[in-house]
Amino acid sequence: MEDLYRCICRVGRVKAETTSKEKTVLGIEQDPVDVIPGPPDGGYGWIVVLASFMCNLMVDGISYSFGVCISDLVLYYGESKGTTAWVGSILTGSTMCAGPLASAFANKFGCRTACITGSIIAAVAFAVSVLCPTITTLMIVYGFIGGIGCGMIYLPAVVCVGYYFETKRSLATGICVCGSGFGAFAFPPLATYLINNYGWKGTNLCFAGIILTCAIFGSLMKPLELKPTNVTTTIQKVPSKTALSWKNFSEDPSETETVYNSVLSVDIKNDVIPPLGRKDIFYSGSLTNLKEFQSQGSLNNYRQSVISTSRSKSKQVCLPKSIGDTLSELLDFSLLKNPVFMVQGISSIFCMIAFYIPFVYIIESAKIEGIEASNASSLLSLIGIVNTVGRILFGFIADSPKVDSLLLFNSCISLTAVSTVLIPFCHTYVTYVIVSISFGIGISGFMSLTSVTLVELLGLDKLTNAFGLIILFRGSAALIGSPMGGALYDATQSYRFSFFVAGGLFAVAAAISFATPFFKTKKTVDKDEALMPINA
Repeated sequence: MEDLYRCICRVGRVKAETTSKEKTVLGIEQDPVDVIPGPPDGGYGWIVVLASFMCNLMVDGISYSFGVCISDLVLYYGESKGTTAWVGSILTGSTMCAGPLASAFANKFGCRTACITGSIIAAVAFAVSVLCPTITTLMIVYGFIGGIGCGMIYLPAVVCVGYYFETKRSLATGICVCGSGFGAFAFPPLATYLINNYGWKGTNLCFAGIILTCAIFGSLMKPLELKPTNVTTTIQKVPSKTALSWKNFSEDPSETETVYNSVLSVDIKNDVIPPLGRKDIFYSGSLTNLKEFQSQGSLNNYRQSVISTSRSKSKQVCLPKSIGDTLSELLDFSLLKNPVFMVQGISSIFCMIAFYIPFVYIIESAKIEGIEASNASSLLSLIGIVNTVGRILFGFIADSPKVDSLLLFNSCISLTAVSTVLIPFCHTYVTYVIVSISFGIGISGFMSLTSVTLVELLGLDKLTNAFGLIILFRGSAALIGSPMGGALYDATQSYRFSFFVAGGLFAVAAAISFATPFFKTKKTVDKDEALMPINA
């Protein structure tokens, strides 16, 4: 009962039904009390996981299959591969850079509305792209506007799953991100078939119809709601001149003036909790693996802090103010002063410059080596399926307390570097299969371990801010990778240098990330230890 009353006093208003003679002056904030159960960790949450899976499948599937279409676009517009590659890079870059804006929109209107809106924007952009007269307009319509729409689908899908799960977070997140791998597996053959039969314009129209179905899956992202709750308990009267605090209540009733019964009325309306009210929303592991939440009491206290924080944000009526609050949380540039974060940020920039070069050019490289078009496009599918399995596997491995997530993360980047450098030495389908498998393993660890590594290095309180800046860094870097690879091909008439440069960038990223522990100063370590719970 003590814990219940302590919790109520912290987040809301005590409304005592007493006689006029027994009324006590309560010196606490006059706000309603919000009481909700913890996330369901199942039930309807699995429907949300399915919806997120399908959204990930379509958004990443379309992005990863751009390499299948690039040759037709080069012929149609008569531009170089370096110039044409900007279309796909702007699409992927805009998808990531739109993350903070999508978060703000979801915080104001909910994940459901954000996802539906994004699907409509992307569908219109893909459909209108067939009318673009120049490659520049295609960059704007298909790349930039389509990327904004995809970003408004992608981020709400990730956020919504994190809001429905705590202890089963790792499994739920692992399933939904598998959509990305399945998209990379299914879409390249589909794009090849559509290109061969309907051309790139017919393919884009089909993609428009496919991405529009995300509106259906977005409608399944039902938000958690606050429910009206009545709590009855017995409290003691305190002198009217004394402000209410827990110390005012004695275990011995004789030490107070009067003891009386009171009904604590939780008088609230159904309300939607803003997603970014949860500081763990981008964390892909289970909360029970974190030291802060290794007891049920800690989880309950955390949920209450979520509600009080969220409710203060939900009172914002003006759209610019609401979006401004979210953007300030995601893009708090004071984190740039943290050397540990900056090392990881710089490492991510190098990674993302190189990331899409294999996706865009491995098919063309295989064709030059005499591999049939169908087999060449299957390499992307192979990367996709390995990426799918790898994300699930690394998610479970990272949940083990004995695993050094940062070391595993860095090892995956190193494997990606080696795989990319070896692509120019492949001359048969079998060798291309081998490097595709190793590349898929590497990128699966790099993507799935990002949030886990950020929490390990910076703590859960910094995750939202760190994640917002990281996706901004990655989105900006992804813009230049594919065009750079295409420009190198235009200059040398060979993809060898494109892959060598990409592999070198991955290697630099791995070396920088391996150096992260050296930047975690003693001051930072002492601060982390001070924040650690006593019973941890």
